Amino acid sequence: MLSSKLPIASSKINPYRLIILLRLVVLGFFFHYRILNPVSDAYGLWMTSVICEIWFAVSWILDQFPKWYPIERETYLDRLSMRYEKEGKPSELDAIDIFVSTVDPMKEPPLITANTILSILAVDYPVEKVACYVSDDGAAMLTFETLSETSEFSQKWVPFCKKFIIEPRAPEWYFSQKMDYLRNKVHPAFVRERRAMKREYEEFKVRINHLVSIVQKVLEEGWTTHDGTPWPGNNVRDHPRMIQVLLGQDGVCDVEGNELPCLVYVFREKRPGFEHHKKVGAMNSLVRVSAVLSNAPYLLNVDCDHYINNSKALREAMCFMMDPTSGKKMRPPTHVEIHTKPYGS
Repeated sequence: MLSSKLPIASSKINPYRLIILLRLVVLGFFFHYRILNPVSDAYGLWMTSVICEIWFAVSWILDQFPKWYPIERETYLDRLSMRYEKEGKPSELDAIDIFVSTVDPMKEPPLITANTILSILAVDYPVEKVACYVSDDGAAMLTFETLSETSEFSQKWVPFCKKFIIEPRAPEWYFSQKMDYLRNKVHPAFVRERRAMKREYEEFKVRINHLVSIVQKVLEEGWTTHDGTPWPGNNVRDHPRMIQVLLGQDGVCDVEGNELPCLVYVFREKRPGFEHHKKVGAMNSLVRVSAVLSNAPYLLNVDCDHYINNSKALREAMCFMMDPTSGKKMRPPTHVEIHTKPYGS
């Protein structure tokens, strides 16, 4: 077995169960009062509100069943490696295609998207088994230029992460965390290389912010590419498709000569009068592109602002998906750490 259930101590779960029971008692008193005190002047509205309240109460009660008996699981990454990564043989772990979707770089900051992609490229998983597809449904030149800069910076960032086994592997969050970064780091070159990498990242941020400032100056004739041709996405409602492989071809490696995961930029064709179905349509286009380029058996959809905070997350997922003794159903929890409001809401 590649995973197992762990017992949860009663001292941890019983206080929450007590809170559930107290809420049920309060809920009972509430409905006792509501039902025995009808509003005769607006009987229809009273009845409607009571029915809605009962429905919400039933929904809440059903939601408490899995919380009454929560399950904690433990994965065995060593067993996964022993079974599917035998020494001297190619890795037998299943490939994973990771989808990242974005639309408007003015509302979804490019730097956050870049950090998400960097955390994906630096995951602890065989590089030939990982492919990252970025859907730019706004066909924005800023997003494309950001990915180009990100692909270049990843050639330095990815080997740094894997050499010193750092967490998390999104540079913005790694360099901003308040902790002793020397803990458990015995490599003599770590401090020197960390300082150098932090300088590289600050320069990377300057380049991204410079791109943002340039794109904010909208040109009437539209944007042009480096070779002088018009940018295909100047008209966001009427443009052809574009697929650009940024990493994973032409022998592009990191600074230490190691292969990098595949990184593909995609925006789909749009024409007036045709429904594009927003994010669903963007996901469908990524599925078609990935089926041709990598065709991995597993797909992982990641929002552009949700970086991978555990580099072994894909391996832990495979402990469930590739476990021959259990089913292939898993729902990992989502943990959001966005303390600012970078969007146009």
